[in-house]
Amino acid sequence: MRRTDRANDLCDFCSGALHEGVTEIELRVEGDWLICENLPAQICQQCGEAYFSAKVTHQIDEIIAKRKELKPLRYETAPVFSPALVSSQ
Repeated sequence: MRRTDRANDLCDFCSGALHEGVTEIELRVEGDWLICENLPAQICQQCGEAYFSAKVTHQIDEIIAKRKELKPLRYETAPVFSPALVSSQ
């Protein structure tokens, strides 16, 4: 997660052009898996790196801080894998 307050900037990683869009992030915080979706961001057209404004970054921080109090939109189930699964074959 990168933060920017500048529009029409270039990606720090690949120098690709940034465009307005929406994205989601997945976070693991103290054992909790969080998904924040529909986040406005500047997104690199080449590599997909997302840059968030200070306002959006603050909102993400608030979600993290209040995650035990907030009611999520929905719950997701995700498979969990270990490298041991493939190295034993």
